[in-house]
Formats: sequence, C-alpha cells, structure tokens
Amino acid sequence: MYNPTHQYRCTIIRGKSQTDMEDLLPLYANMVHKYCPCEEDQFKKSCCKVLSKALFETEAFDLLPENNQKTVLNHLTEIAGTLLGLYYPYYDYVTEKTYINESDSCKYLIENDDYPTFFKNLCLNFQFPNGAKWFQYIQDDIRNHVHIKPFCYVVELLYYAQSQPEKELLTKQEIGYYVLNNLDVLQGRIPCSVVYDQIMSDRRNKVKREKLSGSRDWQHIKEQFNLLELANVVETDKTYIWLNKEETETVACFIKHKDDFIFDPYKYSLKTIAEQKIYLEDWKTAYGKFNRELLNVHTKFRDDIIIVGREDQKAHSGATKSSVDLGDEGEALVFRIEQERVRNYRERLVNKVLLLGKTKGLGYDISSIEADENPNRPEFARYIEVKATKRVTEPSFDSPTWMDSINITAKEWVAAEQYGDYYNIYRVYFTKTKTFVVRIQNPYKKAEEGQIEVYPTIYQMNFDASVIEKRYAE
Repeated sequence: MYNPTHQYRCTIIRGKSQTDMEDLLPLYANMVHKYCPCEEDQFKKSCCKVLSKALFETEAFDLLPENNQKTVLNHLTEIAGTLLGLYYPYYDYVTEKTYINESDSCKYLIENDDYPTFFKNLCLNFQFPNGAKWFQYIQDDIRNHVHIKPFCYVVELLYYAQSQPEKELLTKQEIGYYVLNNLDVLQGRIPCSVVYDQIMSDRRNKVKREKLSGSRDWQHIKEQFNLLELANVVETDKTYIWLNKEETETVACFIKHKDDFIFDPYKYSLKTIAEQKIYLEDWKTAYGKFNRELLNVHTKFRDDIIIVGREDQKAHSGATKSSVDLGDEGEALVFRIEQERVRNYRERLVNKVLLLGKTKGLGYDISSIEADENPNRPEFARYIEVKATKRVTEPSFDSPTWMDSINITAKEWVAAEQYGDYYNIYRVYFTKTKTFVVRIQNPYKKAEEGQIEVYPTIYQMNFDASVIEKRYAE
C-alpha cells in the first residue's frame, strides 16, 4: 500500500549550479584525464594545484586559507569524484597502495565533448543506495530497504502523466514530496501509475501536503532536477517539470533500464573498514561505466548563432542536425559562417572557402581567407581547425572561473606552429538556447607566452627491427 505521508530523505551530494557545473566540467575531466592512472596521494596533490589555480589564482594549495582548501577538496572529491563519477580508486594488494583511475564516462567526455550525453549516463547509472554518502546514511538506506533508480522513476512518471488524456503537468513539489522523499516509492514497491493517481486524487480533493523547503528537505530534490536538465531530459519552470519532447529516445532508454541496477549494495556487510572500502571501490567503478546504448541517442539543439566578439548573426533554420557526428556538425556550421563572411567582403572570393575536414593529414578542417578581418592582407589564407561541443547551458565567458579544454592532434599542433597568425581554432558551443562560436588565433604563440596550457597526452612510438633485443615465439 502506498502512503504519501511516509516521508524519508535520500540525499545526493550537493553540486554547483547548472551553468557552473558545465563551465567547470572540462576542467575536472581534463585534470583527471591528465593525471590518471596515478597513485592516490600524487593525484590529490596534482589536482589540488590545478583547482587552486582555477578557483583562487594560485597553485599553492597549502598556503590557502582553511576554508579555501575545503572548497578545493570539495570540488575534487565530492563533485568531480563522487557526484560526477569522473574517477574511481583501485587498491593494489601487491604494492599495498591505492591508485586513481579515469572512469569510462570521463573518457567518453574527453573523446566526444558531449556534455548532455555524459549527464544522461550519470542519471541512468544513479541509484539508491549508492556510495555517495557517509556510511551511517548508507546503512540507514539499507535498513529501510531503499532500492530505486530515482531519475529513471521520475522520467517514467512524467511519461505516464503526459500519456494520460488530461495531460496534467506535475509540479516539482509533487515529484519531491510523493516520489523523491517517499519511502514507499524509494523502496521500489510502488508503480508510477499509483503515485500519479494519488497526486490527481489529492488535487481533486484539495488535500494540502507539506511543502518541502530549506537545505534539508528541498535542496537535494533541486539537485536531482538540475542533473536531469543538464541531461536535456526534462524542462522546468518555477513550478512545473515535464519531459523534453525532443528526447524520446532517451526517455525510452530510461524507462527500459529503470530496474537494471548497476550495483548491489545488499551483498556487503559494511561492518569493517575493509568491507566499507571494497563497497566504495565497487560503487565508484560501476557508477563511472558508460552505457554504450547512449551512443545511439542524439541530443537536438536548434536556435540562434552567436559569434562572440562580432555582431550577432541569426542562424539558418535547423542549423544543427542531430543525425550527424558532432565534429561534422561544427565544421558545417563554421564553413557556412566563413562563406557568409567572405561573401560579404567580396563575392568572387567565396570559392576560396574550402571544407577539408575529411582530408587526412592537413591539421585543419577549413581553408578560408582573412578578408575583412585583416585589411592589410585580405586574400591571405586562413587555416581553421573546428572543435565543437554540446552543453545545455550557455558558457559564462565573463565568469572569472570559466575555462575550457580541447584535444588537439600532433598534426594540428604542427600546423598551428607552421601557420602562426593564420592558424585559428574555432570553438563551437551548441547549447539548448543558442550556438556560440569563438575564435582563438595563433594558439601556438599563446602557448609559448603562457596564455594557454598545452601538454601531450598520447605518444606514438615507431620502431624497426634493429631495436628488438629478443623475439619470443610459441
């Protein structure tokens, strides 16, 4: 039987605001990617330097005030590690040391630059009980037989509500009270149809339920809504929450896997520190797995194009197509922008704009000309490498903590050195409301001057038979 007053709080780790979360995500991910795999103490030391510099403009973590040190550690452990699942620990019984490994979901983010899919994966994996809380609260969840994937359940409930003839929208307060704070639901015993009927019955009978508020009862509910919005699965206003009509594939995926738990917390006794350590390692390893099924789920964004630093321009209708690769999407967009820029300068020169992304070994995607942006050398060649990413919120370029990271190949970096001022990186941000395009000219010089940081992540080793000491054969 479902008792709507049977309240129980299953909290999640507090995160940042939506925009802050996406603004800092590339910092977190590239930091983890750079240092992993790594021994735990060295990982912490290296990452604290990076975060201290980003947040407080100094690498001297040990010299920061205590409150600032706590902030840095919160970003590293609670947000990057526990909430976002970008890394996980592994204890090596041979060396008797703990090592930190990069999670599968972090690798996906680094390789694909697709933030919404990263958050879809996070929401799809998330469950109660988990390893994100202090053990006394984990044990409370286990004693109370909590067993639910909350994001999947909310998605199924919203889908059910929107499938009913009356098509009533549910409020965030209703989802919080009747679902995310209700023990009967959190135990996984109550179908979403029963919850929906209860909400509708209370509405008809004008039953007033307790309003959730404050950091204790309401904040963790809002955090869960934030994550679903970052995954582009739901949309909200101040009162209501509903499914994003463009995300039918994702909704189907969430409903399909709502009972597919990635981790069994009930097989651990948790009586000793050793058992608790194994529990945490197993949870974090499972939580960071990437669901390959999401590779077939596409995020759709359509709106205006904003070229940062120039007069705003309107996009063509349907400027972004979800059916093509993100890199191709970005290249096609910048190609059109360059054609328009050159055409406005001199019509006959538009044939100088060439899309070359499929040509291997060049180190750039588009060949254009300087045109109006270099009056002294308007017909000089401009070499453009396009790097595109998708995120729900707009980048907060004016924030002192905003930063971004991209991956470049050896060929691209050689081209950057070779072409100097005529080599440009165009960074494309496809967001839910607008598409932003920014230009970074001569990144090689900026790296030499210390304005940007560039470091190798992959080394290619070529060798011939002369270096082989011994051959082994069966």
